[in-house]
Amino acid sequence: MKKITIYTSLIILVFILSPNLIKAQKNKEQKTVKLQTSAHSENCKAKIEKTLAFEKGIVESELDRETQILTVTYKPKKTDVEKIIKVITNLGHEATEIIEPKDEKIEIKK
Repeated sequence: MKKITIYTSLIILVFILSPNLIKAQKNKEQKTVKLQTSAHSENCKAKIEKTLAFEKGIVESELDRETQILTVTYKPKKTDVEKIIKVITNLGHEATEIIEPKDEKIEIKK
């Protein structure tokens, strides 16, 4: 009887942990890019986000209307930044990639 309880507990534990492990692996295959756009209205935001939602490889997109910065999470195996920019350009908006500087330590020699 104790063995059945232990085995049942182990099986339940495996089912609980499996989705979290799979999700962690999927996140490793994704990249995020920020694009400066010319979109400024709520209609532009809806149009861009809706179009990107149906593009292959796009996981998520969010346009901040105030800063006009579009944040896109995508799968690099299925799409790239140039394709994303082309989609936005085809919608009638300008888009350029924002390249954030890497954190580099500056050493000052005395």
